[in-house]
Amino acid sequence: MHRFFLPLLVVTGLGLNPASRATPLQEEVRTADTARIMATIAGDVTRLAPLLADALSYGHADGRVQTKADFLAAVRSNRLQYEAYDYEELHIARASDDVAIMTGRAKVRAAAGNNRIAFRLRFLAVWRREDGAWRLSAYQSAPLPESAGK
Repeated sequence: MHRFFLPLLVVTGLGLNPASRATPLQEEVRTADTARIMATIAGDVTRLAPLLADALSYGHADGRVQTKADFLAAVRSNRLQYEAYDYEELHIARASDDVAIMTGRAKVRAAAGNNRIAFRLRFLAVWRREDGAWRLSAYQSAPLPESAGK
């Protein structure tokens, strides 16, 4: 079963004071990121490709770095099928009108053949508005031990 959660985003306002509201830029980036994760979980490269910058640099928690073409090929292959990407923490900061920095922590669950894997990571993502659409330009994650707190 594929699932996707963004726990507490409405309550936390994307890492802002609970009394404040997310800015339009934060909402736009969150929407693009949600679409990216859902397309990745579905293995749908047709939906995923337009959400990624042509010059994408995607650094995985195990140290591998992929280009857009590499990442799309990996998703298309289904060798690793993402099942869940649950945010524990999510912050979106405006760097400029057309660049946003997303940071946080997530729990990820995936399947590789008959093997199920689950891990936690901390990530940094750079989103850039290109031709009116938000696209993921850079992503880097690092593994967290299960016992790691905030």
